[in-house]
Amino acid sequence: MNRVIYPFKYDGSVHINSSKSLFQRVLALSCFSKKPFIINGLLEDDDSIVAKDICEKIGFNISKHNSCLEINGTVLDLDEISVDTKESGLSTRVFAVLLSSFFDEVKISLNGTAKNRKFDFSPLKELGVLSSYNDGVIFLSGKLSSGKIIIQNSDTSQLLTGLLITLPFLENDSIVVCTNLVSKTYIDITLDLLEQVGIVINNDSYKTFSVPGNQVLNKNKINVEGDWSSAAFHFVGAAISGKVDVYGLNLNSCQGDKLILKVLRECGADVSINDECINVQKNNLSSFIFDATDTPDLFPPLVALASCCEGTSLIYGANRLINKESNRLISIQKEFLKLGVDISLEENCLKIKGTKTIKGGIVNSHHDHRIAMALSIMASVADSSVTIIDSNVVSKSYSKFYEDLEKVSKIS
Repeated sequence: MNRVIYPFKYDGSVHINSSKSLFQRVLALSCFSKKPFIINGLLEDDDSIVAKDICEKIGFNISKHNSCLEINGTVLDLDEISVDTKESGLSTRVFAVLLSSFFDEVKISLNGTAKNRKFDFSPLKELGVLSSYNDGVIFLSGKLSSGKIIIQNSDTSQLLTGLLITLPFLENDSIVVCTNLVSKTYIDITLDLLEQVGIVINNDSYKTFSVPGNQVLNKNKINVEGDWSSAAFHFVGAAISGKVDVYGLNLNSCQGDKLILKVLRECGADVSINDECINVQKNNLSSFIFDATDTPDLFPPLVALASCCEGTSLIYGANRLINKESNRLISIQKEFLKLGVDISLEENCLKIKGTKTIKGGIVNSHHDHRIAMALSIMASVADSSVTIIDSNVVSKSYSKFYEDLEKVSKIS
């Protein structure tokens, strides 16, 4: 589906969607509950639905009551299982570990952009699980056992998240040794969730995680908070063109993408925090420098922001963009150049020279939800309409993005 967005200004309010990153973690965790597990949050994005479908496939009954999910049941008594994680990188890695603790043989089918992404499960060999890959299918053989495992984390922290969620429920203690850990804030999300339900993990400077075994959940209800990654696009849209009130965010969240407020303040946007919402308004914007190594999902909205700042902005950590839904590094450069933005790469840094003239035109999402959203908010400063090719890809993380965008749009 293609979408034409005519020039507009931000002016309105939105209640942000639930965090897909947290929702998938909570659904995985619910598989270890000894009693019915309640999740309070809106299950709407594609990736969270993938996680729900996996839970149902392995034996759980999931019922919806307004904005709550209730998970009941137990894991099926089978030797092998086959699941489809579609295009979800997080569910692929987390459930690969989790399912290997339940079944001797696991087959995970990938679809679309996921087939082009890097998935390395070879470290699981240290815990008794062998892995192979063939034509879009991941094969895991052997049941996961407790023990010591060493993992490289230079591309993603998601395998570590899978281990931290699963190992506490195995019979014996485990130790996870990490090297080159990136996206520490996502590990903070995982550790905070586990702490909420009474799971003990000893974190030694993100280098070694000691995990006592045979633990049990002491809480069976979790509230899934609003998604700072999604909110970042609306905050930037308002900062470059108008104003917005965003409801449903937790200011004490472990989500690293809440740093968007820090960047907005530093570059000159008006940011105010009320009891119920966060307000961002346009002001004179100056260039900024930011290291997004641990918050790679902020790259697309930050590029949109930098495009409208006076001067040249620097965003470090560009290498984190390669192994995403698209090669986000190439895709961002290509599409923002079409809009008249001077953007270039120097080693591990994106340089964006701000401009007062943003062109409209036809741009491509590259089947990447965050690029689609970043290009969409650029219509708020464009001199003519912006057409997004494959715009419906936003459903991966924020199915109501365009519905919410209409709520805050004031036609120029």
